[in-house]
Amino acid sequence: MYVNLRRYPRIGAGKDAIEHSARNELLPELQKEPGFKGYCAFWDEGGAGVSVSIFEDHEAAHRSTATARQWVMRHQDFFPERGEEFTGDCFVHEVSRDLEPRAGEVRQSPYVLIRMLDKVPGTQDTRAFVEQRTLPMITRSPGFKGVYMVRNDREEGRAAVVTLFDSRPHAEACHARAVELLQEGLPAVTITRILQGESVILGNGD
Repeated sequence: MYVNLRRYPRIGAGKDAIEHSARNELLPELQKEPGFKGYCAFWDEGGAGVSVSIFEDHEAAHRSTATARQWVMRHQDFFPERGEEFTGDCFVHEVSRDLEPRAGEVRQSPYVLIRMLDKVPGTQDTRAFVEQRTLPMITRSPGFKGVYMVRNDREEGRAAVVTLFDSRPHAEACHARAVELLQEGLPAVTITRILQGESVILGNGD
């Protein structure tokens, strides 16, 4: 799978208006794109708009970029500045069965916490550590909803770990344990940024 993270540091309109347009205009258009797997958006602690788009592969993600750009162009007042972008292949992912509610259930908005990493070695030992230590710890943590581990396709050594939980306390508790594991098994890796917030838009593909 392929993941695209976008962050808009400044917004030029009310959050309600942006959310309404993204939920009712952008998301349905993305869901029509072949290869669309999922989308969520939230406001981080700095007030920036953050979105996570998930696609079957790079080609599917590339096709959807035009759709997203057209939406931004139609609403130029939403984002006065060009957004920050992080894209890459998702080499590990797992989703809880209850992330998508059953018929008749009320959807709970997951809390999203993203770790941006640098100096991540591209070795088999790194992958083994992630799969044997980090991933099991995350998926067995209380309140786990989903995780996507992404390696940047433009800058070697950069990566991101997108986690979804049922609440902020559970997300931050898991994050603290993940930091401890990094210090133990991959001490050279640095955490460059933490993005977190409760999702305001959530949509899955077929």
